[in-house]
Amino acid sequence: MTGLETAAQMNLLTIRKRHSGVAFIMLDTPGKVNFLTGAAIAEFDAAVDKVAHDKDIKALVIISGKADNFVSGADLHEIIKFTDASQGLHLASTGQQVLNKIARLPIPTVAAMNGACLGGGLELALSCDARIATDAGITLIGLPETRLGFIPGLGGTQRLPRLIGAKAAVELILTADTVDAKRAHELGLVDEVCNADDLMAKAEALAAGLAQKGKPAEKNKAAEELTPENLKRFFAMAERSVRIKTKGKYPAQTRALEVMKKGLDEGLEVGLDAEARAFSELSVTDVSRNLVFLFFTTEFYKQSALAAYEKLGGSKISTVGIVGGGTMGTALAQQAALNGFTVLLKTINPDRQKAAVQKVVDAVSRAEMVNKKGAIISAPQYQDLCDADLVIEACAEDEQTKISVLEQLSKNVKEGCIVATNTSSIGVTNLAQHFANQGNFVGLHFFNPVDKMPLVELVSHSTTKRETTARAGGFACQLGKIPAIIKDSPSYLVNRLVSCYLGQAARIALTNVPLNWVEDSAIDFGMPLGPYALADEIGLDVTYDVALFSHKAFGERMAPPAVLLQMLGIGLIGKKTGRGIYSYDANGRKLAFDPHLFDELSCIITEEKASQETKDSLAEQLILPMIDEAARCLEEKVARRPREIDMCVVLGMGFPPFRGGLLRYADTIGAPALIEKLNAMYQKSVWNIEVSSYLKKLAAEGRGFYTRGSAEE
Repeated sequence: MTGLETAAQMNLLTIRKRHSGVAFIMLDTPGKVNFLTGAAIAEFDAAVDKVAHDKDIKALVIISGKADNFVSGADLHEIIKFTDASQGLHLASTGQQVLNKIARLPIPTVAAMNGACLGGGLELALSCDARIATDAGITLIGLPETRLGFIPGLGGTQRLPRLIGAKAAVELILTADTVDAKRAHELGLVDEVCNADDLMAKAEALAAGLAQKGKPAEKNKAAEELTPENLKRFFAMAERSVRIKTKGKYPAQTRALEVMKKGLDEGLEVGLDAEARAFSELSVTDVSRNLVFLFFTTEFYKQSALAAYEKLGGSKISTVGIVGGGTMGTALAQQAALNGFTVLLKTINPDRQKAAVQKVVDAVSRAEMVNKKGAIISAPQYQDLCDADLVIEACAEDEQTKISVLEQLSKNVKEGCIVATNTSSIGVTNLAQHFANQGNFVGLHFFNPVDKMPLVELVSHSTTKRETTARAGGFACQLGKIPAIIKDSPSYLVNRLVSCYLGQAARIALTNVPLNWVEDSAIDFGMPLGPYALADEIGLDVTYDVALFSHKAFGERMAPPAVLLQMLGIGLIGKKTGRGIYSYDANGRKLAFDPHLFDELSCIITEEKASQETKDSLAEQLILPMIDEAARCLEEKVARRPREIDMCVVLGMGFPPFRGGLLRYADTIGAPALIEKLNAMYQKSVWNIEVSSYLKKLAAEGRGFYTRGSAEE
């Protein structure tokens, strides 16, 4: 840093003064990224006092001492240690006081952001008079707190709407989405965008220019944007929308709206106080603890996979081959291209080659806010895949077709190329016998739709090389996915549990329970879709095939209910044909239950609403057998830890995140009660089903799936 006058070093901060009269506060907390910890807030307090008393300082820039990160937010490890709301209130109130000091400095202040500027990091930036951000792909700006079950606590709900308006602020806070520097500039969230190499110089120039002009006047774009009456109407509509969407399961969004409205109605100080109290109360709820647990879990698996990939050094993946021009093949090709990979696409049917490639090219060209798009190259012949570092077989779920593809790939891919199968049920070990270099063969089970489902089941076999697993996992991470290492077993993990869930729903349909009650009970529990709507999304034909496969592997407890075959027999296939358990219009919009269910299969629906007791009972009938099956998966080591299963069911089948996952939910019931309820269900079955030995062991030992106090286990 040239032109330096003096520097004062603290533990986490450095204050550097330049001849221009601009001072820099540089934050550098331990670790790869900066967190706004209690200790960092205390040092900011002292640093701001020093700046305020130094008459030679004409302007201040707050910047990171790290090359690729501004501030990634508060330290969640501090937050999960709160035992009551008073601790959260102290942290929020103290932090607000320090950020208020920054906002009230008589000299202009600038936040210079490169890399993640999230949560408390953005709130720190909002306390400054101006913000400058780099156009680097790593620069992401946002307030993700509601995704963790609480709200911003350092002024974010108050300063953001005043800066960018109520509508844009509500969207950012409620969705917890991040934006890049370009979009942030469009919103008015940042004042300038620059190259990362120019950040310090540009920030100094911006600060010096503000010093000459004088400290900018405070903004209140929310008041400029909407009249008091329209503001009131806007928040009423937003609150109604949130209630419908969250059904009361995620209270943070509602509280965020409340404190934003209060602050805009009654003033900044009142709003800050309401914000701090709401943050503190929400941070100790079970919902927040479960959401933070899931965040830690997904980060653990993502970072573990990335670390293993980075250790490989030069063995990185840049060119990806895709074999298969159907829904999964083209979706995978699109995702790979959008993340900068060169994609070689080959269809099984030569007549579809041109159309499949064009479909991917068109989809990629339409995509916005993508920093680097890879090339899409037609590969009509297997030898055209010879440059691929990784080839994914994504053809139809037919064993003979997959075997034929693998035999061709054995002859045509280069030495060291990884070949992955996207099978959802066929054993990886069996398929590996048909690929020449078995050590380079692995399963990568993506979920449909690929662009929305974040989970990938990474399935190895006995001779898969560790390097192959690491490279495949790293590739999944580069697509923005979370890889979970699953043992090669029938249907793997998620499909096995989904099959159990849908099988229960089909059996309930045979007991004269109204179909709409079953759907309502699942949605009331927190599932994104009812089980019948989910079966239509998957396809009743696929659901039945998976059930047959599971029945063959696991016996009578997984037997497909006869009603599934009956539905197929009368032409009910699912959403893809427009006729399933529901009927669909030409655009795929769900209409009503298909009338054939009542005319030919004696299913029933009713306009009468189910009582809460009935809905709770039906939800248990759907969910509890799935818990028992998950216990068997642990016993068989299909997954290694309870948290792995919980992450997979949340990311792979939409199990309600606010419950923390299937097995976190199970622990709220307790093993003895689970066994009692399951025995009562199983006694009504025509098959002799017993509770898993794993559950019985938990009950005998007086413990749950998670040991006490192991939120991060």
